Amino acid sequence: MSQLSAARIIMVAYALATIGTLGFHFIDGMIAEDAGGNPWINAFYCSVITLTTVGYGDICPSDKMSHAGRIFIIALSFCGLDMFCGPITDLSSSWKERIPGGIIGPGIFALASGIVLFTYFEGMSIIDAAYFTIITGTTVGYGDLGPKTDFGRLATALFAILVVNVIGGMLEPAKKYLSDLCVVSIERTESKLASDTKKTRKKKKN
Repeated sequence: MSQLSAARIIMVAYALATIGTLGFHFIDGMIAEDAGGNPWINAFYCSVITLTTVGYGDICPSDKMSHAGRIFIIALSFCGLDMFCGPITDLSSSWKERIPGGIIGPGIFALASGIVLFTYFEGMSIIDAAYFTIITGTTVGYGDLGPKTDFGRLATALFAILVVNVIGGMLEPAKKYLSDLCVVSIERTESKLASDTKKTRKKKKN
């Protein structure tokens, strides 16, 4: 019997984030020239936002990305996305098991935390902060809103790692409801088909 090692998952997460950070920092055209802030924080932010598939598109990639940059993104995606969006985010969101309320409790806690974080440090309105939290947690990542400060970008990167699976879990009830609407009982379908066949035969006899 085997199981995933938490220590190894953390090591892989650190390695992927580090490789991504180095690539975004050293390869020309990866980050917009007018991004401002600390270049290393920007690179870490872009690395995590890429690996979590949020992809705001606010400061990275720039419109001057080189072929080397595109090749790097392709390689990072193929080598890291499945691991980062699987075991790594599963482990990083394991804190939700300590909060009661099933799926809803941790989701509300994550939403409230995002609102507090982005209103206080980024000066967003409550509505904008809630919107940004959901857009981040569901990995939609439009890019119309985004952090502007070094602390905000660093906090957003860490927040994304911690809540992507939690906010995504809030979608499960809707998914189940819509899936149930699309499910048709095979027994009912076969019964209706048999009934229609009998009616057709009776009409032919008559």
